[in-house]
Amino acid sequence: MIKDKFAFLNKEKDTIHFHSRRRSGKGTAGFVLAMLCVLVFLVLCVVSAVEKGGTGSWIGIAGLAVAVLCVIAFALSLQGLRERDVYVKLPFVGLLSAGGLFVLLFCLYIIGMPF
Repeated sequence: MIKDKFAFLNKEKDTIHFHSRRRSGKGTAGFVLAMLCVLVFLVLCVVSAVEKGGTGSWIGIAGLAVAVLCVIAFALSLQGLRERDVYVKLPFVGLLSAGGLFVLLFCLYIIGMPF
């Protein structure tokens, strides 16, 4: 009875294994670039908070550069997802994080525009 409760911990020998699958180079590059964008965005947020918003225009220029890198990471992750017989976890996470960060940066850009 105890063995039945923990049956999900044991690998079943009848499962299908895809030995021809591989990691997508473009998908991995998109994931790494997306994580780099998230890291740079967090650093920019910390620097802006420490300076209480008085950092000048270089934070905005760096934010726009991060937005451009997010678009590149999104495109690389999307190309990695479209490849055949590849693992899709890293490209999918890269796609979501790059796309979400781009939307966030775009909203921050719109909020900061004077009308």
